Amino acid sequence: MRLRLLSRSSALARLQTALVSRALTSAHPALAVECLTRVSAGDRDQATPLWQMGDRGAFTADLSEALLRNEAEVVVHSFKDMPITTLAGTEIVGALPRADPRDVLLVRRAVVAERPVRLTVLSSSPRRAWLLQEAVPALLPWPVDVITTEPVRGNVETRLRKLVDGDAHGLVMAKAALDRLLTHGTPFEHEAQAVRSYLDQCHWMVLPMREFPWAPAQGAIGLEIASARTDLTGWLTPIICRATTHAAHGERRVLAAYGGGCHQALGAAILGRPYGRVTSIRAKAREGEAVEQWSLDTSRPAFNHVAPEQLWPRPGETLQSSRRDLPAARPDDSSGLWVARAEAMPAGWAPTPATLVWTSGSQTWHKLAAAGVWVHGCADSLGDEHPPAIDALAGRAPAWVRLTHQGGAARPGSLATYAVETELPEDLPSRSHFYWMSGSLFLKAITRWPVLRQASHASGPGRTHRTIVEALGATGRVGVWLDRASWERDLLS
Repeated sequence: MRLRLLSRSSALARLQTALVSRALTSAHPALAVECLTRVSAGDRDQATPLWQMGDRGAFTADLSEALLRNEAEVVVHSFKDMPITTLAGTEIVGALPRADPRDVLLVRRAVVAERPVRLTVLSSSPRRAWLLQEAVPALLPWPVDVITTEPVRGNVETRLRKLVDGDAHGLVMAKAALDRLLTHGTPFEHEAQAVRSYLDQCHWMVLPMREFPWAPAQGAIGLEIASARTDLTGWLTPIICRATTHAAHGERRVLAAYGGGCHQALGAAILGRPYGRVTSIRAKAREGEAVEQWSLDTSRPAFNHVAPEQLWPRPGETLQSSRRDLPAARPDDSSGLWVARAEAMPAGWAPTPATLVWTSGSQTWHKLAAAGVWVHGCADSLGDEHPPAIDALAGRAPAWVRLTHQGGAARPGSLATYAVETELPEDLPSRSHFYWMSGSLFLKAITRWPVLRQASHASGPGRTHRTIVEALGATGRVGVWLDRASWERDLLS
């Protein structure tokens, strides 16, 4: 059996096809795979802005039509380039495992040193143009009044060269493209070296999923076949990732609900996690109204709706805490700093943009940025089970040191930079539903009042949730919410 794989002719498209070929020959050692390329209409026309080229697949239509002419068995697409409705007679049968779908903002080092109040960023995406102005000023470590965009076309190397040549202050790119080019190896060593040389002239940050959701299906490699070729399904099924395919189609359904097309200022991100499905949507509706969604679809205990006095903390209840700094030796520059809360970063450390800094969520990011710290990304308050995945961008694999409070520093790789004491109210045993921001505080409470083990407990994803589950076991009533506000809203509504 021979399969002809067709893709665009760019280095990234050929690399993605090589990934498909590798997966196929691994699953079917006797299969012969031939890789073909073609220049798409979008590649031929480098002058027209993408949003003016219509919604019929500027980078995909020419390739899809080749399937109907039996010039290839499979077309390998960047899934996000596909129109919402595929060409009549063809279909997307699935996607390979997804690369990191987040966006990366690159800013020339000289610009970071100058700190201009107006930034120009290269991007042809209405989504990125809108979200740059909406979300990014709070992520930068100096005041920025206006962020404007200039259209940019060309392959990854061309866009990076335009940035470092001074066409603009910054550039937004898909992290998946950079990661793939930097890590694939043979025969893309030249492309990797070029990308690395440009990255070394920039500072970068991985934009957060909540404030800057990615383009629908970004980072996924879609496989398109002629609908009549049902004989191909058996060859392709072993290499298809069901989770990626499900998420990509879900994101594209969101896009379709808002009219579809690359001209839409819309980001839709779906992320599967062991505790449920996280969805982030930010859209600028045609009427100009902004739409935001940050939600978790999960199975959890049927927590009954309760009266406000049964909650801890109650709505508006202030926690009585005292804090003191602890002496802590700063890790060397080869380490990355994972900052659980803004107060965990000692004021005297003053990390430079070359110091890798990761935060637990965007609130901590905003506070550190306001203090002048360049942050490279965050965990979107989804916990630390998954590493930052920035080794390729950084050009090294840092040892992460988690900066936290004294009660949270028992786990390996943690460094206590402060101590905090929180007073628990004496009426806590009379309450029934609890939301915990700290695992150590939860342990303190159930040690003092063992009856609380029978109550309903909630937290965000991550270490606090793991602490609660480990303490209560399988019989505990434990749930995950993305934040205290959504927990409170669900229990009181």
